Amino acid sequence: MATPYITIGCPTTGGGQVISGNSMFLIEGIAISCVGDKATCPTHKVTATIVSGDPHMNILGKLAARAGDSLSCGCKLLPKQSLVVQDNGGGSTSNAIPTKNFQPSHIKEFGQKFLIIDETTSEPLAHVNYEIHKNGELFSKGVTDEQGYTQFISGTENEEIELKIVVEDKSHEHCCKP
Repeated sequence: MATPYITIGCPTTGGGQVISGNSMFLIEGIAISCVGDKATCPTHKVTATIVSGDPHMNILGKLAARAGDSLSCGCKLLPKQSLVVQDNGGGSTSNAIPTKNFQPSHIKEFGQKFLIIDETTSEPLAHVNYEIHKNGELFSKGVTDEQGYTQFISGTENEEIELKIVVEDKSHEHCCKP
């Protein structure tokens, strides 16, 4: 299935538009937007963050946003162009050119970082203490970054993890119930 990528100026389902992107990758002369870029949201009266993207299109470490991907406020991204699309469906060709020095990896790598959002305002929560548990044991502690993200967790096994918010002060008590 082909889905258009999102650029600065694309609309959202909340009546807003995308306001940031990466000018190093242009579509029809307009900067592409990625996870972490921003969009206005008149419906929720916030500047929302793009929180999902194409796992097969990585631009300088960020996933490229597509039509239908989500914003931190819950709204979705809409396209205004259709020139550049992703198609992750299967396909084959008989005249494929082998890539020099290609070394297939037999080890799968799994990874994820989490966006912590205030359930009452839908805003990302920056500087919130959290703990990550694997197999019932404490794996890592941290503080969310300026955009409300945890650190990136990775490993070679698909594991179930548990994320716990640690309320040590009163500033996040309204949103982070123990």
